[in-house]
Amino acid sequence: MIRCNHCGQMCDDTATHCPKCGQPVNVQTPPNFNQQQQQQQQGFYTAPNGRKVRNMEMLEACKLFWIKYATFEGRSRRAEFWWAYLMTFVLSLLLSWTYIVPLACLIPSIAVGVRRLHDIGKSGWYYLLSLIPIVGTIVLIVWWCQEGTIGRNEYGEDPKYIA
Repeated sequence: MIRCNHCGQMCDDTATHCPKCGQPVNVQTPPNFNQQQQQQQQGFYTAPNGRKVRNMEMLEACKLFWIKYATFEGRSRRAEFWWAYLMTFVLSLLLSWTYIVPLACLIPSIAVGVRRLHDIGKSGWYYLLSLIPIVGTIVLIVWWCQEGTIGRNEYGEDPKYIA
């Protein structure tokens, strides 16, 4: 027995249309767990929209943070931004007795924040909202949490999806 996606009526396995509402019965087989696991090991997974998504792990995000030290062009994924933010937070906690870590992380933190704004289609100049106490920071955090625009935008290619 399968359930109709439209009305919830239980239908016979061989039914092509629901006897209650007449809508086509979509038989969707769940993805094979082994296939999902294999895709993740290859560095990607398939999103619900059917597109392939690159995995972004913590070490890759932290590496990009330092490689793109002062790169204000392009786009950064949410994962890249938040992993980098977590890294700078932990480093600042562990090495709070020195000012070297916050100074070393200042420029790349601004750069990844600007690239994150680019990913949602906003100008990097909006980063200056952080100068407005409380409200500006809240607005930026909300924007940084949003999913980036799918596909190419005026700031470059989508860093999330595999072509």
